[in-house]
This record gives sequence, structure tokens and C-alpha cells, in this order.
Amino acid sequence: MRVLVINASPKGERSNTMNITRAFVGGFPADAELETVELYRCDVNPCTGCYYCWKSGTGVCKIKDGVKDIHEKIYSADIIIVSFPLYFFGVPSQLKALTDRCLPLMVPYMSQSSDPYSASFHDFKDEIVRDKKLVVISSCGYVEAEPVYSALLSQIDLILGGRKYTPILCPQGEIFVADHPIRQRESYLADIKKAGAEFAQSLSLSDETAKKISKPILTSKGFGLLASRHFLPKDGKA
Repeated sequence: MRVLVINASPKGERSNTMNITRAFVGGFPADAELETVELYRCDVNPCTGCYYCWKSGTGVCKIKDGVKDIHEKIYSADIIIVSFPLYFFGVPSQLKALTDRCLPLMVPYMSQSSDPYSASFHDFKDEIVRDKKLVVISSCGYVEAEPVYSALLSQIDLILGGRKYTPILCPQGEIFVADHPIRQRESYLADIKKAGAEFAQSLSLSDETAKKISKPILTSKGFGLLASRHFLPKDGKA
């Protein structure tokens, strides 16, 4: 089992979200081959919309940077885990750039079904990519995942032609950098590790597990107190 983790947080290993991701892959078998790409250390230029990858017939991007290496890692992995914080209800800029640069992996858009989720607007060129398992792990600073992730999930659904991936969304991300609450944090990460073990075994999560790990760790009031201490100056003024 080859597992590729794309850490798309600008904070690198200090990312709140990577606490969740590390716990998740901690449930994988010891013999799993794990590789992590620190995206903000990679040379990823924005797509220029030249469509050379399609018009040339090569399926190769004209831009010479680090994306070609990332594409090769994607092809060789069995499971791809994308780990990132929610930024303005979307992905961080470097991950958006990489997403745009995945156009060479897709066939050109030719038609649209009346049901937008019956098929992807851009199907993958190679079946080997289509059959890979994708896990999206993200944290945010809001009390609950609903409704702040709806726009992001809709975008991924459109890219992939439906919910053909496993989302793990964790609100209250500041819990992972705060001194407290230790007990609730450790309990949550233990549940995430169990979820990782389940996913490694069945390549999916049961509805029961998905529901369990999607629950907010603290109450709205409890997280509000924690967040105010974390974000506001010591005098309590914004």
C-alpha cells in the first residue's frame, strides 16, 4: 500500500490539520509506504490556460517546475491524502495552483450531462488515476463544519463527478495549538486513528465512523472561550 500525503498548509509540519492527518495514517499498517509532499516547499507555478497539455496531444504541461514530480507521485500512489486548512471557505493558494495544474490528467471537456454528478465534466485520461482512493482532510477555525465547507465540497464533487472521495472535516482547529483541552483532543485523535485503521482495511469509512469524527470536539461556548484567548490580544480587543 503506497500512501501519498500532500500537506498543503503554509505552516508545514506545524499545521493544525497535520495533527489529524498524522493520527489518521497512524492507523495504517506498519508496512504501508508513506510519503509526504510539503507543497509550500515545492515549485508550483499557476496554470496559464494555454491548453498545451491538450492541444499538443502529449498530456504534459508546458511549464517546467515541480508539478511533473508531484504528478508522478500521484500516479505511483494507491491512496492520496490531501491535508489543508480551510481558507476563506476554500483551499490555500498553493493547493489551488496545484489543482489547476492537474488539467493534464484530464480529458478535454466536450459535453455536459443534465445531471451534473452523473459524470465528471473532465474525466481522468488514465483509468489508473480514476481508481485511486482520495481522502480530503481539512480543519478550520469555525465551531462546526456546516455550512462552511459546502462550497469546497461542491467544487470537489464537480471536479471528480460526485462524492468519489472521503472527506474528514474538523472544525475548531485551534484546539490543536491550545494548551487545553488535552483530554478531548487526545480522545478525538484516538478516534481518528481508529478511522484510519478502518479506511486502510476497507478503503472507506462507515456512516457511523464518519458521523462520529465529524462531531465538534467542544461546545460552541467552550470553543468560543478558547478561540478568544487564541486570536485576541491580551487586552481582549480586536
